[in-house]
Amino acid sequence: MTEEEKKVPAVGEKDSRKRTVVIAAAVAAIIVLGGAGGGYAYAANKAYEAYESQVESAKAIDSKLVKKIENAQNLAKATKDTDVLDKTLLGSLNASVKSGEAQKGSPKAEAVNKWMLWDVSKAKTTVADDISAATKAISSIDAAMGKVESSKTAKQVKDAKDTLNKTISDAETLYKDSEGKVQDNKTRESLKTAIDTAKKTVDDKKADVKTLNAQKDAVSKAVKSVNDSKTAKEQADAEAARQAAQQQSQVQTQTYSNTNYNRTNSGTSTYSAPTQQAQTQQSTPQQSQNQQNNNSNNSGYIELCSSGDTSGKEFDYVPCN
Repeated sequence: MTEEEKKVPAVGEKDSRKRTVVIAAAVAAIIVLGGAGGGYAYAANKAYEAYESQVESAKAIDSKLVKKIENAQNLAKATKDTDVLDKTLLGSLNASVKSGEAQKGSPKAEAVNKWMLWDVSKAKTTVADDISAATKAISSIDAAMGKVESSKTAKQVKDAKDTLNKTISDAETLYKDSEGKVQDNKTRESLKTAIDTAKKTVDDKKADVKTLNAQKDAVSKAVKSVNDSKTAKEQADAEAARQAAQQQSQVQTQTYSNTNYNRTNSGTSTYSAPTQQAQTQQSTPQQSQNQQNNNSNNSGYIELCSSGDTSGKEFDYVPCN
């Protein structure tokens, strides 16, 4: 490319009238430098080669634009209003995609007569404009996609923090209510540590979703340990109460049985056996009188008493007092 060609203004810097004047001047300069005859052909050929190279660049840019539009459309389809903190960003993304679609397509080099310097120079300017517009469209779509992605991430972080805060609140309630109600108090200590660490994570502006979720899991795990310990204590207390009630019942039953047994076997029995009457008369008056008195008092019977049990032994009878 000659120095004169390099001085051709960039696309968008001058209005179309000025651009035409500059192109004409460039063509004139090429003709003068190239000389007559073969010089023009040489200049035209060089200009066309530069144009072909520019068209290839335009095609490459257009391919990037097409791919970028496709990615943006997929992002827009996959993103709901509730997935972002600012739903207006989705509108901006769709607008950038629409603008980019208007810039798709690239010229064909063979559409220009390579021997017409005027046409080649004019086509080069048009292609440069296309490249510039496509490049801007790609940048615009990139920026819109980036804002949507950032808003999605911010929404995910916010949701993760909200969930973690709710988990922390429930865990604090459990920590207070579980005092004296767990089998192993170390579980409560671990829960308090997890709560304190989670609070610091929530306050960390750099905390990402992964870190926040990890802290939520840590608190949830500590909560489970406390609940398990509560259940274990409740079961142990219930078992102890059951055993105590069983022992009390056994004591009462034994006492009742012993009382009835004692009442049944603690009485005395009496038995009256007939006495043998004297077969002979005593020789002395006193003996005769005693015999008569005994016969008169007992009517021929002696009252005997005995104490006994149910062991099977024979009763021992003795005169009752």
